[in-house]
Amino acid sequence: MKLSFSTLGCPNWDLHKIISSAAEMGFHAIELRGLLEDLDISRRPEFTSHLKETKSMLLKYGISVSAISISARFAVVDPAERREQFDEARRNMALAAELDAPVVRIYGGRIPKGYTLDAIMPILIRNLQEIGDEANDYGVILALETHDDWVDSRLCARLMREVNHPRIRVLWDLHHPYRIKGESPEETYANLAPYVVSIHVKDSIIDSQGKIKYVPLGEGNVPVKRMLELLLEGGYRGYATLEWEKRWHPDLLEPEIVFPQYVQKMREWLGKK
Repeated sequence: MKLSFSTLGCPNWDLHKIISSAAEMGFHAIELRGLLEDLDISRRPEFTSHLKETKSMLLKYGISVSAISISARFAVVDPAERREQFDEARRNMALAAELDAPVVRIYGGRIPKGYTLDAIMPILIRNLQEIGDEANDYGVILALETHDDWVDSRLCARLMREVNHPRIRVLWDLHHPYRIKGESPEETYANLAPYVVSIHVKDSIIDSQGKIKYVPLGEGNVPVKRMLELLLEGGYRGYATLEWEKRWHPDLLEPEIVFPQYVQKMREWLGKK
C-alpha cells in the first residue's frame, strides 16, 4: 500500500516544500487539495503557466500525484450551480490527466433543500453518469467520498450500483462511516469493497465536550488498522492518504510532526521497513 498525504494538512507550505518534504519523509505521493491561499489549484500558475516546471519537480523527487481532491458536488439541481460543479470537475480532470493522477475526488454533497433522498437520487445518478462519460476523455476516475449526506456505506453502494459507470467509484474516508454512522470496519468494507479506488486515513477521539478531535494515527480509537487489514486482504493496492485537516482546524499539530509519524506508524502496521 503506497503512502500519500493531502495538502490539506500543510496549508502554509509552497509546492517545493510539499514535494521535497514528501520525498524526505518517505511518502510515495501527494494528494492535491489546495495550495497556500487557494483551495482550487487548477488556476494557479504552478498548474497552468508553470505546469512543466511542476512536473519536472515531481519527477526530480520521485513523487507521484495520487489524486486531486476538489469541492465539486453532484447532488445539485439549479442549472447555474450544476454548470459550476461540472466546470470545476472538467478543469481538474484535465489537470489530473497532465499529472498522471489516477483519481479526482468529488462529493455527493448535501441533499438540496426541499428534496428527499429518493427525490434527489435520480438527479445525482444522471449527473454522475454524465460527468463519468466526460471522465473517459481524460482517463481518470471520479471517486465520490463517504462524506456529507453520503457517509452511510449502504447508501453509497446503492448509488454505485445504480450509477453503474466504470469511471465513478468511491473514496472511502476510513473515519467517517465509523465515527459518524457507527459502522464496523467489516460492515463498511463489505458494502464498499467493489468500488473503492482511494482511501483517506485519519484517527480521532471524542473529547470531554463530546466533540470529535483528530489525533495522530494510532493515538485515537478509530479501528484504522483493522480497516487497512481488510483492504489488503481484499487486494487493495492503491494509495493510503493521510488527510490531516489542518486547513480547517489550525490548532491541529504541525505537519512536520504528524506526517513523519504517519509514515512510521503505517510502516509498523504494514510490516514494512
